[in-house]
This record gives sequence, structure tokens and C-alpha cells, in this order.
Amino acid sequence: MARRTKGFTIIEVMVALAILAVGASALVSSSGASAFRAGVLRDREMGRWVASNHLTFMQVSPGWPSFGTKNTEAEMGTTVWYVRTITQKVADADLRRLDVEVRLDEDADGYIYKVAGFVGNPEQRP
Repeated sequence: MARRTKGFTIIEVMVALAILAVGASALVSSSGASAFRAGVLRDREMGRWVASNHLTFMQVSPGWPSFGTKNTEAEMGTTVWYVRTITQKVADADLRRLDVEVRLDEDADGYIYKVAGFVGNPEQRP
């Protein structure tokens, strides 16, 4: 009777390699998606800072913002941000509503972050 040698058959090795390959590809895909999400979250957080800074600047400025849409640029970090400020009337004559939208691309339809706030009449401020 022939004696069997101890070890793995080629089929067992192939199955193990296939399982490892599937696991490795899932890991690489997951890490790539995680890196992409980290970049999006970084841009969103920086956009929040830019929008909040711009709104605060408008609230403490001595002037009264004019109605309509105004496009400006702001630099934070090493990035130029495109800021769109929309000023609207509200029921109270001593208030104006500001919607501040921040974009990375000047011609983008959507915004990365948007914040809304109000500016009081400068003559009424202490």
C-alpha cells in the first residue's frame, strides 16, 4: 500500500489563496473609501470655518450689507474658497438675513457648507 505524505494538496492551497485575495481586495477597497471620506470631511470642516468666519465678519462690520448676492474669495490654509453671500429682507426692518455658501470651485452648482444668520441694523448696535 502506498504511503501518503503529510501536507496540503494543491486544491487546498488554491482555496486558501483565493480567500486571502478576496480579503485583501476588500481591505484595499475599504481603505481607499476611508481616505476619500477623510478628504471630504476635511473640506467640509474647512468650509464650515470659512462660512462661520465670513458670517461673523459681516455681523461685526460697521456697514449694513446690501440686498442681493455677492461673490467673494477667502483664503484658509493653502486653499482659495469661493464665498457667496445672499442678503435678504425679513419681517423686522432692523434685521437682514444672510445665507453664506462656501465652494471650492467658483462655478460649482452645489456648495460644501452653508450657514445662515442675521445682521442687525448698525445704528441699533451698542
